[in-house]
Parts: sequence; C-alpha cells; structure tokens
Amino acid sequence: MGNERRFSAINTKIRVMRSRFLKDEDYIALMEKDKLADQVLYLRDNTVYGQMLSHIDNIDDVQQVELQLERFLIVQFTKILKYFSDDYEKFYKSLMFRYETEDLKLYLRALARGEDLTKYEKVSFIKNEYYSFSYEKIRNSKNLEDFIERLKGTKFYDVLYPYRHENYQKLLFYMEMNLDRLYFTALSESGQKLSRSDREIFNIFLGENIDLLNIEWIYRGIKFYNLVPEELINYTLPNGLALDYKELKKLCYGSIEDLKIYVSKTKYKELVNEEKDLDLFMEIRIQRHLFNTFKNSFKRGKLDVSISIAYLHLLEFEIKDIISILEAKKYGLSYYDTKEYLVRTIKGSDE
Repeated sequence: MGNERRFSAINTKIRVMRSRFLKDEDYIALMEKDKLADQVLYLRDNTVYGQMLSHIDNIDDVQQVELQLERFLIVQFTKILKYFSDDYEKFYKSLMFRYETEDLKLYLRALARGEDLTKYEKVSFIKNEYYSFSYEKIRNSKNLEDFIERLKGTKFYDVLYPYRHENYQKLLFYMEMNLDRLYFTALSESGQKLSRSDREIFNIFLGENIDLLNIEWIYRGIKFYNLVPEELINYTLPNGLALDYKELKKLCYGSIEDLKIYVSKTKYKELVNEEKDLDLFMEIRIQRHLFNTFKNSFKRGKLDVSISIAYLHLLEFEIKDIISILEAKKYGLSYYDTKEYLVRTIKGSDE
C-alpha cells in the first residue's frame, strides 16, 4: 500500500484532533485559577479532556485527574491504530509499549518500597488488554524476586532477572535502564519494517531522542551514581543521530565538565545552559527540544508517518504540562514559577 492511500484519511483526522489542543489562553487560565478544583472544572468544561474528567468522583484528587488525562492519550492511540494493519499496526503498537514499561517501573518502585501492588490496580497507564504480561499474575507478588519470576515467559523476564538481588538504589537504576533499552530496541526493530521514506523519517526522530537520552544518562550516571566508564558505556543506547559510539565512549570516560563542553558545541547545547540549575532543568530542556522538533515536523508533514508520530508526542507533552500545572497548584507555586516547569513556552498576560 502506498503512503498516499495509507495516510490520507488518518492525517486529515489527526489534523482535526490537533486543532483541539489547548491554546496559550487555556494554559494562562489554568495557571491563574486559585484552587485545584477550579482548574479541573475548567478542563472538564472547556477542553477536549472533558469527557474523561467527567468520570472523576473527587476533583480534588490529583491522582485521579492525572490518571484520566494519561488514559486520554491511550484512547487517542487506539483511534490511530484502527487505521493501520500489518507492519504499520505493529509499529504503532511498539510506540504504546513504552507505557507498558512505565507501568512496570511503577510496580518495581512500589515493590522496592515494600508496598502492596494491589493498591496500584487502578493507577496503571493502560488497560490490561494491551499488556504483554498478566497484571492478575503479578499483583500478589510477595517480593521483587517473586515479581520477576511471575514475568517468566514475557519479554521482560530476561531483562530483569539478573538484577533481582542488587542493592536497592542501583537496582532501580539498572532495571529501569534495561527496560528503556528493551523499549528502544523493540521500537527500532519495528521502525525498520516501514517503507523506505517513512523509515528515514522515523530514524531521524529516534536518533535524536536517543542522543538526548544518552547525554542525560551519562550526566546522571557520573554525577549521582558514580558509575565507572565501562558501566556507563554499557548502558548507552545505540543508533543515535549525532553521537556515535566513539563520541559516547569519550563522554563516558570524561568528567561532567568535559560533557558540558562537548554538548555545548552540538545541536543540543541548550541542555547544558547553566543559567538555571542543570540537575533540575535538564530533563525539561530535553522535552522542550523534542517538542520543538515534533511541532516543526507536524507543520511540514505530508502523507507520511511524521504527522501521526508528531501528534502523539505533542499530545503527551500537552498532558505533561497540564499535570505540571495541577501539581504546581497543589504545592503552592506561583504563576511565574509554574511556567518554568512547562515544556511549552507560554506567551500571554505577563509579557
């Protein structure tokens, strides 16, 4: 099937869906509300998230609100999936695989804290029908080793098994890194089965994302986990766009200062701008870089895979920003401080 036939209908639908995103005035209205309940009511009554939020019993419960917003993203995924078959359907399902791994990380952290997994039954990102593992099987796990054993027969078992006896802090770091590696490997493999033109578009998106993650992981691995260079290089992801193995190895064997100097000379230089706290704002800067990449791609998009990939990521960033605004209100942050933690740059009443 050619791309014109494959994408003509879905790209038209996605452009309509994109037109329903929040505008700057919506963000400003949310940030100017005095109470969390007022923010939720605004979202329910004035935005595309209204139907999902109408199911919430207690609008003062941030966790319930966040969960419904995140589930809205999964609903949009399923709408897009219906337009594809064969390798393209598998590709979009591989994009959803990340939310499965995020749920698994949630369960791992809960187990590490000695918590009962049954309390997390209603806070998962996605429905059981999209899991490659059985929640019913793992929900009664007594400890981490039992949890991993119950994943036997799934793609996660071999990845997590070697770390079942590790020190708590390093355990989470290693296991989450390996889950991310599993996701990007699966995504890369599915992306290589797209048409040649779509594959080239996808590889640019993926390569840039991998570059950014490698920079962040190396920085945090050196600064917070004191990992030796050999460990650092083992956990970097392959197939980056601008940083090849040679460059990554150089960064892993260098210092934090070496990394800052190197990155400052690349297209990712905004990551190491020390005008604000680097530890606090690096992840936000990574997300802003990707936001701008996908925003520009959506504008240029034609009858190819770029529109749908960009839409899904832009929606994810919008939901993240809404959640950041709700959390900021919960903790009493000012309007101006809240703006600093958003992926999207808001221009409005204060400028």
